[in-house]
Amino acid sequence: MLKKLIKYEWKGLIFPFVIMLIVLAGTTLLTCAVLLTINPKYDESVQVYSAMALMLSIFLYYFGMIGCTLGTTLIIAIRFYKTCYTDQGYLTHTLPVTTHQILIAKIAIAFFVNILMALAILFSVFIIIQVGILHITSFYTDSPELKWIFKDMFSIVLNEFSNVFGIHLPSFLIYMILYSIISEIANVVIIFGCISLGQLYAKHRILGAIASYFIVLFIEQIFGWFTSVPISARVLSAKYTTVFDILSPTMNLSLLFIVMLAVFMYFANIHMMTKKLNLE
Repeated sequence: MLKKLIKYEWKGLIFPFVIMLIVLAGTTLLTCAVLLTINPKYDESVQVYSAMALMLSIFLYYFGMIGCTLGTTLIIAIRFYKTCYTDQGYLTHTLPVTTHQILIAKIAIAFFVNILMALAILFSVFIIIQVGILHITSFYTDSPELKWIFKDMFSIVLNEFSNVFGIHLPSFLIYMILYSIISEIANVVIIFGCISLGQLYAKHRILGAIASYFIVLFIEQIFGWFTSVPISARVLSAKYTTVFDILSPTMNLSLLFIVMLAVFMYFANIHMMTKKLNLE
């Protein structure tokens, strides 16, 4: 039955998610089109235009990326609210499944959709970078060595990465992937928890959910301020000189706090969906 719940959740999110992907694709294409208008030789007659076009392309893609990220989070939150705490919740809560199964299915699909959006953004960034590089090199066909500059720069980054960060690149990538997966799952649970806690405000449930979310953000900021102490201590200590040695304690503490908060929010969801359920 859990597989059917997951399939049902995916069908409910696929249409608005495809719209987000279309918006991202349109922003990417528009950004590439602006990049293609830039003259990398910076001729005096078009110097100002090229600089403005470059800035425009950066801001255009940045706001498009932020909009798609926030939009994906919004459609996930709206889906959870409608299927759990509105009249659609009657169908959800009368299914022959446990509350844990309902919540797990929603968390799994929300996490999957967020990962797909992150991969789509990374792919779009790759396309924009490739278009920019090809466009620049096309103006310097008489200088074939320019084509190797980017490869040389990449090789230098790989060689110096372990010296600067204090960790090999493959190990760092594995660490960041695991960190991102755990934090993403925790953030989904926290958002769902804020929506559930918002139901305590019978007359202003949406405002209550928004208020709960900002309170959680404030608590995270306060904790983040305390976790910055290890960074200050290690910067002042000559014993720790690499970036990873300085940042890893704070990152680990922040992740631990988010996981603990997510565990609390998970059981808050279960409590609200079983003991305090009051559908609109």
